[in-house]
Parts: sequence; structure tokens; C-alpha cells
Amino acid sequence: MRPGPSLSSRALTVSLLAACFTTLAVLLSYSIFYGRGYDRPLDVEIRLERRPIETADGQGAVMTDVLIVKNLTADTLPRVTLDLNGQYYLYRDKPLTPHEELVLPQAIFKTKSNQAFVPGRYAISKVNVTAQLPSGARGVAVARFPSQLDARDNP
Repeated sequence: MRPGPSLSSRALTVSLLAACFTTLAVLLSYSIFYGRGYDRPLDVEIRLERRPIETADGQGAVMTDVLIVKNLTADTLPRVTLDLNGQYYLYRDKPLTPHEELVLPQAIFKTKSNQAFVPGRYAISKVNVTAQLPSGARGVAVARFPSQLDARDNP
């Protein structure tokens, strides 16, 4: 009985390289002709402030570093997610109602490994807010902030 067809090591290498380059060429042409996916802009106002926040026992308020997100639209925005510096996250189950101002203490943001954000230890340089738009598309708002530590050091 004769052995079936076989490839030499050189032919095998060339065919594997051809398969890789063909895949890359298809992906490159797809990205050129169809472009990138993109998100729609989300009309929200994002601010960083210090505000008094009521304590858990309700006996008073403590000055706290907060993130404020205000819905500037007349639409309810479900599936709101927020992140600080692309590392500390918060998902909000409750939709953001029209013109609602959401005040969140920065200390409630956590990493994926459940490490809490410590205000003042690291400067917040970027805040991302995403939500579902009425059309079903994802809306994204990005706010960039100058270094807060520099602002505190140089009054």
C-alpha cells in the first residue's frame, strides 16, 4: 500500500503563512470598506466636586469627593455604566431619568478585583459614561480633567 499525499516541511510552512496572510488581508479589507463601529454621543454633563454627603446613620453630613452626572436630555437613559480612568467601575441598575442629577461618592467605584477607589490618592484624568439611547444604540460621553493634584498644590 502506498502512502497518501504529503507535504514537505517547506510546503507546509508556506501554506500556513499563506493562511495567516489571507486572514489578515480579509480583516484589513473589511475594516477599510466597512469602517470602525462607533458609538453615538451621550448628552450628559460630568463634573467632579466636593459636596456634603449624608452619613449612613443619618446623623449628619461629611464633605466627600463626588462625581456628578446630569442627564441633559428629555429621555430616560437605562444601562448606565461609569468608570474612572478606565480602571474603577460602577454599574447602575436604575435608569437615569430626564434632567436627573446623579451624585456619586468617588469611594464607591471599584476595580474588577473589588479594590475601592481612594479619592486623593490618584488623580482622576478621565471619566467615561455609557448608557443605552432611545434608539437602542450605545451612547458614550467622555470627560477629561486636568490633574487635580496639581490644582491642589498650586492654589
